Amino acid sequence: MSDLSIDYEVLNRVRHNLDHIAHLMKKPGQEMERVSGDSMGVPELARRMDDFGDEWSYGIKQLTKFSGNASKALLKIKESFEKLDDDLAQAHKNQGKGGGK
Repeated sequence: MSDLSIDYEVLNRVRHNLDHIAHLMKKPGQEMERVSGDSMGVPELARRMDDFGDEWSYGIKQLTKFSGNASKALLKIKESFEKLDDDLAQAHKNQGKGGGK
């Protein structure tokens, strides 16, 4: 019996949540990128709005990128555990066949 285990249901739920975050954040990031400070009317407010929009857009892109990369990493972990589990089951099965002779 192995001491190493993974809860695939939890892993899949976390991956789904990360993918959902990435999907949700794309639209606000794109919309903020299109906002022009000039629409504020006051030059100082316009400049600050442009700065805020740039920072917001950058942050959203980073969050989206992180969420996507984290989801991909969790998928690789899941696939690795599944392969290890299959390999161990096969080795155990083969050991049982050879041990009975």
